[in-house]
Amino acid sequence: MSTVVLVVDDDGDLIEGLSWYLEAASFEVVRATNGREALERFSSKQPDLVILDVMMPELDGVSVCERIRRQSTVPILMLSAREGEMDKIRALDKGADDYVTKPFSAAEVVSRLRALLRRTKRETQNAASLQWSGLAVYLDEHRVVVESKDVVLTSLEFDLLVTLMEQPKTVFNRNQLIRKVWGDGDTYHVGMRQVDNQIYRLREKLIGAGLADCPIVTIRGVGYAFRPEA
Repeated sequence: MSTVVLVVDDDGDLIEGLSWYLEAASFEVVRATNGREALERFSSKQPDLVILDVMMPELDGVSVCERIRRQSTVPILMLSAREGEMDKIRALDKGADDYVTKPFSAAEVVSRLRALLRRTKRETQNAASLQWSGLAVYLDEHRVVVESKDVVLTSLEFDLLVTLMEQPKTVFNRNQLIRKVWGDGDTYHVGMRQVDNQIYRLREKLIGAGLADCPIVTIRGVGYAFRPEA
C-alpha cells in the first residue's frame, strides 16, 4: 500500500514538480492549494504525511499545522521562503516535525519524509498506544491523554476504554463487556446497570477533559461500541 502525502502550497508549479518527484519515489500524492482546502483533504484522505507551505491564502500553514495537530500525530514537514529563526521556531512550537527553506531540493524533501516515517514507526512500536482524534491511550503506562491533558480513570474505566478501542466498530453487549472487563466469573455478580454507570462515568471524564465528540456510543437495545459509524 502506498504512503499518502498531502502536499499544500499555493504555487501550482511547485506542487506539480514536487508531486512528480514524490510519485516517482512511490508516494501517493494528494494536493491542496490553500489552508482550508488542506483541512478538508486531510479529513477526507487521512494522509500518512503532510507537507505544508507557511504562507498561504485562506489560512496560513502554521494555523493548519496547529489544527491538524489537535486531532492527529501525523508527521508534518513545513516549507517556507523565509529563513528567519523565529518562523521556524513558531512552526515547530505549533507541532511541525521538520522545516525546509525554499528553494529546496526535491530529493532532500523525499529524504526527510522517509526519515520522518522511520522515526514515527519506531515511536509507534515503542509507545504501545491506541489513538483516536484527540484521544490517546498508552497501554504500558496505563495512561489516558485527551488534547495533551492527562485524564484520571479507574482501572475499570481504563479497561472498558481499551476493550472498546481495540475493536472499533464492534458492538459489545453488556454480558460481553462484563466477561472481558470484570472476568468470566463475574457474569452473574455484576449488574447490567453497573456497566451502564461505568460507561456513563467514562464518557463524562473524556468529555470533561475536552473530547468534544465522544466516540463511545450506545447502540439501542444491543450495547456499546467505539465509533461504529466512523
